[in-house]
Amino acid sequence: MYLLALPAWELEQIWAVFQVLRRVQAGDPETGELYELLKDLERGPLPCTLDQCAADLQRVVAVLTLDTPAVRRLATALALGAPHDAAAHEAYDEVETVWAAAGVRC
Repeated sequence: MYLLALPAWELEQIWAVFQVLRRVQAGDPETGELYELLKDLERGPLPCTLDQCAADLQRVVAVLTLDTPAVRRLATALALGAPHDAAAHEAYDEVETVWAAAGVRC
């Protein structure tokens, strides 16, 4: 099992990027240059449409902001440097189930 704590400021930055993508999707005139850059992604070696990028980032944000008992148990174990015992593995399995339901492959 590999767990990584994400500082709150990093999550806030990811959330801000997602919000800008939503503005681009909505046709906000202030995001015209970004829209053009994102359109280039559709022609790149790993094509990704604006809608797909936004949907993927939305899933990431949803996973990173999960607030369930299992997430809190894992966060506590991580913060305390606790060993990865059966309870931690069970909590991880619960989180993984939620991720799968959100469309995130582990």
